[in-house]
Amino acid sequence: MESFDQALFYLINHARSPFFDAILPFFTSPYAFLLFLLAFFVALFPLALRKNIRTIAIAFFFFVLGYGISDFSCSHILKPIFGRERPFASLERVYYYTPEGKFVFLEKPINKETRSFPSCHATNAGFLMVYTFFLRRQTLFLTLPTAILVGLSRVYLGHHFPFDVLGGFFFGSILGIVLGIISGRITKNYGRRL
Repeated sequence: MESFDQALFYLINHARSPFFDAILPFFTSPYAFLLFLLAFFVALFPLALRKNIRTIAIAFFFFVLGYGISDFSCSHILKPIFGRERPFASLERVYYYTPEGKFVFLEKPINKETRSFPSCHATNAGFLMVYTFFLRRQTLFLTLPTAILVGLSRVYLGHHFPFDVLGGFFFGSILGIVLGIISGRITKNYGRRL
């Protein structure tokens, strides 16, 4: 399975394109998550028109809580448990996007302690996509392509293996389902349905 993951990594990471070089760094930056925030506000817009403040407050609370849980559990619980090295620290011949915003080709791995599984970008994207879907299904037209591009960017930029991304989507989606159900039940009892 690991050899398949590495082969898939090289397939994506070595598929160089000026178009992807230009757009995928955006989807790995914090600015990409503004698209999820936009989808969240689109989901709540009908409630704002009806001045349903209580339901908006419940939805917003779980949106923020879930994002915090997603990011913290990925960084401080899941990554230390799995302890997998990132591609740029474990493989040769990797195209790597540096913190300075430049693509470099690494003949040898960087000697740096890193943690790769799961991808926190993908975990957060998975949570935001699924939780926002629970609020309003139509948001999937924006959040699904955004989540896919976030995941693709992590591999293309040399920061994660494909299975890191899939694992992140899995963990984030489970959290989104759980908090979506809890939020829906609280809304049913104390607010109004979306």
